[in-house]
Amino acid sequence: MDPGFADSNHLPLDVDLAFTMQKSSALKQKVAEIFELLRDPVYRYLYRVLDNPNEAEDLTQEAFLRLYVCLHKGQAVTNIRAFVFRVAHNLAIDQHRKKIQFEPMDPAGWDEACDPDPGAEQRVLDQEQRQKLRHALTSLSIQEKLCLELRAEGLSYREIADIVNMRMPTLVKYLGRIVKKLVKETTYD
Repeated sequence: MDPGFADSNHLPLDVDLAFTMQKSSALKQKVAEIFELLRDPVYRYLYRVLDNPNEAEDLTQEAFLRLYVCLHKGQAVTNIRAFVFRVAHNLAIDQHRKKIQFEPMDPAGWDEACDPDPGAEQRVLDQEQRQKLRHALTSLSIQEKLCLELRAEGLSYREIADIVNMRMPTLVKYLGRIVKKLVKETTYD
């Protein structure tokens, strides 16, 4: 695991520090440090959700710009990571609404077999399993996809619950139902 990712769980910016950073240069430096820690996970999340590198890059920058504006106004942000992902989440939803139709996730490498020399039968089974998974993922709602992507980025249940505006016990059950749904749709009868 990237050491910077582990540090992003405990970002050095709390309520007191946010109020002491009245000077613009100190705030810019702090947001730049946060950007360095969280840029890649936020970009990956947006890229997987939007499947468009240019849009993901633009929205990543927009999320951090909104963090800067919020802090510059003197607003307190107690969980920077959750705040940035919530902004990214909302930006992705807005982008989705503009597109009208959410494009299916198609991560690179799904078409490659894990076994370097699988037999013909195994290749057919693997291909069929990947097709079932793709179909199952396309049948998920945007909310379900976004929750799975946030969890895949390593966010805690509490952070995801904050981002999607859901009570934590409800989110845990919701994610469990999503996983059961995917398992049901991808297992062989």
